[in-house]
Amino acid sequence: MSAERITQGIDRDLAEHFQILDTRFLVAIHHGDVDVVKLARQELMNRGLNGEVRWVGFAKAGELLGV
Repeated sequence: MSAERITQGIDRDLAEHFQILDTRFLVAIHHGDVDVVKLARQELMNRGLNGEVRWVGFAKAGELLGV
C-alpha cells in the first residue's frame, strides 16, 4: 500500500477529530502560529513511540524524533 493511499485513509477516518478542537487552536494552525508537526513529535515521544508507531522507549523516541 502506498504512503499516499495510507494518508488518504487516515484523513478520512480521523478528520472528525478536528471537530472537537477549540476554534482558536484551529485558527492558530491555519495562520502557522502552531507547529503541529512539533506537537505530534512531542506526543509520540511522550508515548515512547517512533515515527512508525513502534515502542522504542521515551529517551530513544525523543532522540529519533528530534525532541
